[in-house]
Amino acid sequence: MLTQQRSRNIHVCNEESPAGESHFQSNYQPLTQAHLQEIVTREVNGCIKSIAYEVLFRPGIKYKNVEFFYQNLKYKELLSLSLEQLHQLAVIDYRNLDVLALTGRKIKRLFVNVEARVIMALEAELIWLNDKLKQQDIELVIEITERLNPDCACPAFISVAKLHDLGLKIALDDFEPEGDLRQCWIGTGCVDYIKLILPNGFEYSEKIRADFIEHVYQLKDKALLKVIVEKVENLDQFLAMEFVPYDGLQGYLFSVPAELLPVRLNNHALLR
Repeated sequence: MLTQQRSRNIHVCNEESPAGESHFQSNYQPLTQAHLQEIVTREVNGCIKSIAYEVLFRPGIKYKNVEFFYQNLKYKELLSLSLEQLHQLAVIDYRNLDVLALTGRKIKRLFVNVEARVIMALEAELIWLNDKLKQQDIELVIEITERLNPDCACPAFISVAKLHDLGLKIALDDFEPEGDLRQCWIGTGCVDYIKLILPNGFEYSEKIRADFIEHVYQLKDKALLKVIVEKVENLDQFLAMEFVPYDGLQGYLFSVPAELLPVRLNNHALLR
């Protein structure tokens, strides 16, 4: 049933496929490796506690730059890779992961990156993955990446709104205060989390800190949502966060991404 739904639901944005050699290899070597990284929150009593993990799908050693890798995948390639990633995540027993064994923690929430230009074709799989994770008491958060062009903005939001109405949580990754095509999504009530990158010089400049704090307050005034600050890499940056009204923090200070499993490409019907 999922395959039939996916076939009916495929929507190709008005974009040209990048020219050049396909990233897919004939021997189906893994293009990406999945890693887990913690997202922590500050509780009312001031303690920091792990509440969630993000799955980071990183390209293999041949493609070191994440932006370049995903932007240059052709639509069919990206869709097939995304399908494989979601299906890999669905079969994992998250209660017995080696990466969590020594911490004594369990995953309460799993953030999964989804490219906006293929989310329309992934609706059935995302609903299915959400149901599978619920069986392990894990909440799925669909993290829409910043790689979005104007042609896909409206169709992508229609899918976001549909999924949100069905109870799935939505996050916006690497949100920018100016020029972000997802800006108009915030006031709709369909966005549950916004992830912001800590600006360069944050720990040294009072002006940068003040501007960032104001930006976070403005976002929270627009909608009932939570703000997660990424790229918190050292103690000085963390200490400078004292007056930022954040809800979560992510970065190498708290967690180095740990490899989860290789994502291998199967011969999906879409590639035949």
